[in-house]
Amino acid sequence: MRKLPTMVLSILLVLALVLTGCNSKESAGSEKKDSSNGEKADLRILWPGTNEAEKKVATMLGEKVKAKYPGINIEFLFLNWTDIEKKMTVMVQSGDAPDLMLIQDITNPVAMDALEPLDSYLNDQVNEGKFLKPTWETMKKNDTLYGIPGLAITYSHVANTELLAEAGVKIEDLKTWDDFIKASQAITKTGKSGYSMANGGEGRFTFRDFMMVSLSNGITPDQVDDEHKKQYIEVLELFQELSKDMPKSQVTWLYPELFKAWEAGDIGFMHTGSFFTSNVLAHGTKAMDRTEPIVFPAGPSAENPQMMVGTVGISILKGSKNKEAAWKVVEELMTPEVLGQWGGTVNSSAGTFVDMAILEEAAKGEYPDVYKQHSALNEKWGKLADQYGVPIPSILGQQQMEKIVQGALINLLDGKATPEETYDVIKTGVDKIKAQFK
Repeated sequence: MRKLPTMVLSILLVLALVLTGCNSKESAGSEKKDSSNGEKADLRILWPGTNEAEKKVATMLGEKVKAKYPGINIEFLFLNWTDIEKKMTVMVQSGDAPDLMLIQDITNPVAMDALEPLDSYLNDQVNEGKFLKPTWETMKKNDTLYGIPGLAITYSHVANTELLAEAGVKIEDLKTWDDFIKASQAITKTGKSGYSMANGGEGRFTFRDFMMVSLSNGITPDQVDDEHKKQYIEVLELFQELSKDMPKSQVTWLYPELFKAWEAGDIGFMHTGSFFTSNVLAHGTKAMDRTEPIVFPAGPSAENPQMMVGTVGISILKGSKNKEAAWKVVEELMTPEVLGQWGGTVNSSAGTFVDMAILEEAAKGEYPDVYKQHSALNEKWGKLADQYGVPIPSILGQQQMEKIVQGALINLLDGKATPEETYDVIKTGVDKIKAQFK
């Protein structure tokens, strides 16, 4: 047999190597494509599980992820909202960070460098243009995105229309703090409580109520400097005046007790938000027809009323070893079907891509007897948010401040301290907390 020239053999060898390389690249590309749905990861998510609606969304999300990505397993760690940040902190500090968490306030987690920046993950499905602007901004710190908004939470006060009518008060007449005080007093004269708070627990609900009223006077609870002292004391004087119309038992109340009293028709005004329905239905349905969302009137040092708009988002933890798999979970949560179920039953959707028909159908499935009232209330909150909404204040050290404000405010409401003394106590405590975060 005639031998091939050495040069020919060399050329053939090079061609063989090139073809092999191409086939390897094609094979590798095929394997990567095929494995996109075969990725394996065990994920843990910190998730609020205080009511069945929240758990139902978790179940739907888990099923959707499992169907699309069979190798991704999700363990939902159900907690009260007040415990989620605490649990995250303990897990991160012990080197055992969860992969994802639902989140309302990114301030403290960002300060402790616990969250993964998400700007590089954004794509055609999940991006800023698909969500309400105030909710998107709430998930950012220093122009960096740390969470994807799922729910829009409009915080407002509500009025019991039956008690207002009995007291001869019209909602449209509530234009000043004095008007509000007079309305509360008129309701109290009927034998009910004009105003009520939830002052039990660790201070979260007390602080929320206080912050909502403070915003109506142009300040936030952490602004204890001399420049804002006058405005701050004005807020405290208002609470002192309203304390005469509050039930004594509220000192131990959390949301279950507050909403139970609201359903019973014992309260004229209270703070709540677009999370109202799921909380009140644990006690009955009558309040759905006599509840009217209102904006708290502007205070003496403010020109216009303000309502805070927050969000429930989802964040990936920086310490997660499965960030790509975690992002796939985020994408599934942000589909019209899952987000529609979430937004239709718990608060309202932050995603503008979810059709109203999907939201109402979800509400109908969750609240078959009152879904129309639920949808109507959410529509009213949406309109109020459009007119008066501002992003919920981001306060570093808020969780630590909540107990300080709660303790001082309870003493004020109980007549044990003056507004000036209460201000001094809050200022001292808040300044110490601020110093810890410098």
